[in-house]
Amino acid sequence: MMLITTSHRPTRRTRSFGHDLEKVFPNSLYLTRGKKTIQDLLMEAYDRNYERLLIINVWKGNPLKMTFIKVDPDDWGYLGYLYLHGIKLQREIGFRNLRPIREEMPFVVTTAKRVGIDHTAFAQAFAELTGGKFVPRGNKSLQTIADKNNTDVIGVIENYPRGMAVNFYRFDVTKDRPVGPLILVKIWIMEDGRRWDYKEALGLKRSGQSRE
Repeated sequence: MMLITTSHRPTRRTRSFGHDLEKVFPNSLYLTRGKKTIQDLLMEAYDRNYERLLIINVWKGNPLKMTFIKVDPDDWGYLGYLYLHGIKLQREIGFRNLRPIREEMPFVVTTAKRVGIDHTAFAQAFAELTGGKFVPRGNKSLQTIADKNNTDVIGVIENYPRGMAVNFYRFDVTKDRPVGPLILVKIWIMEDGRRWDYKEALGLKRSGQSRE
C-alpha cells in the first residue's frame, strides 16, 4: 500500500507515529529516513511495489504535517497534505505491540454517523491520499462495512471540536473500540485545489487567507 517515513532527524514520538501507521495501513512499511532524499525514497517505494509514499514532518517535537506522494518513476507527484493539531498514539489509547497487517486487504475509509458534508468530502480525499476505498456510512455498522469489503481495518472520519479526526479500527484485534492512532486534522489540502480549514469553516478566517 505505502511506504511510511519521516522528515530528517525525527523525534521519538514521530517515529512511534510512523510505526503506528504501519499497523493500520495493510501491507505497508515504516522505513527509517536516514540521509535518503525524496528521489531515494520514491525509488525505494517503487522497488517494493508501493503506490504511495507518506512523509511525516515534525515541528516542536510533534508530527505537524503528513505529505502524500504518488509513486511512479515516470509520473510521480504530490497528492495532498494534512496539517495536524496533534495525535494520540496507540499505546496512549491502550494498545501495544500490534502486528502489522502483512496480507492483501482493502483499506476502507468511511465516516462516523450523523456528520456533515465536510466530513464526507474529507473521507473521500483521505481515501485518495492513501490509495484506499471510500464507502459511504449511511446507517451501516462498521462491522457490516468491514465484512462486505472483506477487510479487517477501517479508517473513520469523526467530529473534533477544532477540525476533524481520523481514527482506525482493526477488527482482528477488537470489535469494540478503535485502536488508533488518533489523528487530529486542522487543515487538509489536495493538489487539485480541494481544501478545508477549520478556521474558515468556523468563520474565524477568510477563505484564501494565508495558512498558519
